[in-house]
Amino acid sequence: MNLKPMLAPALIFGLLASQTSNAQENHWYVGGKIGAASTDDRWIDDSDTSYGLYFGYRFHPTFAVEGEYTNFGNLRVNLSDLEIRTTRLEPRTWGVRLVGFWPMSDRFDLLGGIGYHSFDLDPRDSQGFRDVVGSRRSTDLFYGVGAQFNFDSRLSLRAQLQRYEFRSAGDSDEVSLAMHARF
Repeated sequence: MNLKPMLAPALIFGLLASQTSNAQENHWYVGGKIGAASTDDRWIDDSDTSYGLYFGYRFHPTFAVEGEYTNFGNLRVNLSDLEIRTTRLEPRTWGVRLVGFWPMSDRFDLLGGIGYHSFDLDPRDSQGFRDVVGSRRSTDLFYGVGAQFNFDSRLSLRAQLQRYEFRSAGDSDEVSLAMHARF
């Protein structure tokens, strides 16, 4: 087994992690978000209140890894042109992403993230629905930008815009406001 290809990334990660051990004491954080999700696709043109939870580990002053759960509410799906009645869709997703922070001041950061999410479209009435949009469960890309205000070393308010891709079922945009605590 050749370990040389893994040596350089491991060394870089180790140097970055050791550099930040004194600079930032609250690496872990957990938060909640509420927002508005909208989907505009061939069969889905609706919006609803979204909500979710997220947790993260800031392993460097400018980088973090986050995991999240998001529920996009209840979206109306119109399949009348395919002679299938209208149904409701309750998309929800679990995801993991890399987040980059650009400090603008001691209290204000811009941020951007990219990752993958595993989603479940969960139609209430699946009569013909799976034939139209394909599998109800899959994994796809999500990405976004935002801003974060740090009240102190433990509490932050975040506003962000994210796009979640849902393969053949379209894309969903979410605008959210979140609060998280570091520990």
